Amino acid sequence: MAFLPVKSLDGASDPFEYLYMTDSEAVTLGETLKMVNGRLTLASGTDDPEFIAMASAAAGTNVRIPVVRLDDEREWEVPCTGQIANTGVGTKVTIHTDGLQVTTTTTNGVFLISQTDGANPSTVRGYFKR
Repeated sequence: MAFLPVKSLDGASDPFEYLYMTDSEAVTLGETLKMVNGRLTLASGTDDPEFIAMASAAAGTNVRIPVVRLDDEREWEVPCTGQIANTGVGTKVTIHTDGLQVTTTTTNGVFLISQTDGANPSTVRGYFKR
């Protein structure tokens, strides 16, 4: 599992953009991405992601993939590497190094938790609030 869209607060659907990956870098559906030197690359940790991959692709040269640009209106569901209890709702956590999960680390977090199932490991919902 990875970052999956749940709902949009404004009811709009997000259009896909087709952008180039960094050469020799593979990508997985639902992975967080950022733009570096005009190409997409993995966003993790305390990076502020700009896009979510809407397809998987093998590493190559000039690989173009569909992405959704992140905004404050879209809620995402994602697995967590550990447990986030109900008291974690309203906190911001970091992105795991794989770009497909969040962590329980709140220092310099970028993903705002709006809901958790409380399991260990948890599945959470939230927003990329800037």
